[in-house]
Amino acid sequence: MKRFFCLIILFFTVNLVSQISTEPRQLYVAKDSVSFVGLGKEGVNTFVFDDGRIKLEQFQKYSMPIPKELEYMDFDGLSGVFGANGKLYLLYPGGGILFEYHNNAIRRIDNSFAHRNQFSGHFFIYKNNLYLLGGYGYWKTNSLLTRFNFNSKEWDYVQTLGQIPSDGINEASFFLDKNILTVFDFYYRVNDIDQKNNNLYELDLESLMWEKKGSLNRSFYDDIEKKSREIRFKTPLGVFQKSLGKETVRFINPSKNSIKIYSSDPLRLLTLKSFSVGNRIVTTQLSADRSFEVLLSRDLSEGLKYEGEEFLTNDYDLFISYFGIVGVFCLMLVGFVYIKTKNNSYYFILSNESLTGLNKSLQISQDEYFILKLLSDSKSREVENAYFLNYFKSPELSEDACIKRKNKAISDLNNRFAKLHGLEIILKRAKKSDSRQVLYVLNEKIKF
Repeated sequence: MKRFFCLIILFFTVNLVSQISTEPRQLYVAKDSVSFVGLGKEGVNTFVFDDGRIKLEQFQKYSMPIPKELEYMDFDGLSGVFGANGKLYLLYPGGGILFEYHNNAIRRIDNSFAHRNQFSGHFFIYKNNLYLLGGYGYWKTNSLLTRFNFNSKEWDYVQTLGQIPSDGINEASFFLDKNILTVFDFYYRVNDIDQKNNNLYELDLESLMWEKKGSLNRSFYDDIEKKSREIRFKTPLGVFQKSLGKETVRFINPSKNSIKIYSSDPLRLLTLKSFSVGNRIVTTQLSADRSFEVLLSRDLSEGLKYEGEEFLTNDYDLFISYFGIVGVFCLMLVGFVYIKTKNNSYYFILSNESLTGLNKSLQISQDEYFILKLLSDSKSREVENAYFLNYFKSPELSEDACIKRKNKAISDLNNRFAKLHGLEIILKRAKKSDSRQVLYVLNEKIKF
């Protein structure tokens, strides 16, 4: 108890910090840039900032009993967003059950049920529609996007397209800028094992199209357990992110591909139940006997010491990854040159840089060299599609992008060879034993 009050005094001694006591386990939601509300079992507190200090503007008891679903749960387990109509929408943990706070009463407004499959999902509002994205439930993560239908009072599944994070989104950071929702720094679960997804994704809420934008800065490649000790919320400066008890603070702005790094000793005391109200941070501390909650605030930008800036998606890391993959294959392929002869055939010399024959030379890339070398080494002079696809696979690319990359490499080689020699070098046909499988065949008239 003594240590707790020492921490409170330390935080309070900073001249731009204010504090106020309330009942515990309230749900706090920013109403605008200068006020926020705290919902408890008995009523609603409305707080405002007066000269930088938190002030209780009013307390109103509910005009009717709270819904039975809320009687035995802590309110800070709910998710809340304000609509443009001034109504506060409250979502039950896991999705499904939806409440509305309006005219000093909380009412249930859905005809649904407790879905329990989108815990830790992102509850947000866009163009007066309520959405819930991703989350965890029933032993798996998901990338579901659902939208509340105010007419049927049910949650509708919203189909999205593109490069969807198919393994799921859990404990993510989100940033909404106009119609683009950026999703990053999250993990997914496969076979009951949590794994980090180190890519950044964007969802266009107009076209409902997902796009993978690239690999995150390597500073995000951390232990998943750290996520449970991480403070995240959106501010006017970007997504605020820091670990409990640490001095380092990051403001992440995906629109500018920027991470600004600061240190701040006073912000060590922030708790997981922290949020932004305009340009101020509000955090909570439970009393030693847990009988009341202390609200503290400070200006968002004061006390910060600038440490540096980094890219959110690190192009250098992508380059190194590609360079490493290509380099391995180059070392494996360099030095292998085969010359074979046969009547009525055209003879070519294959090297890792060119394909020479008929008194002409065609410059080739390392990918094209791999394709031709694999075909020439095959006794049947044919190779299944899967072998080429495995070569072009990359963890940073989707399966569709890998297929397109493979098809383009083979098509470009055929076109350039035909233009130079008037011959098609690689033929495509169905496998006899399984017509669904594709085989690539080296033209029988061409020998290396």
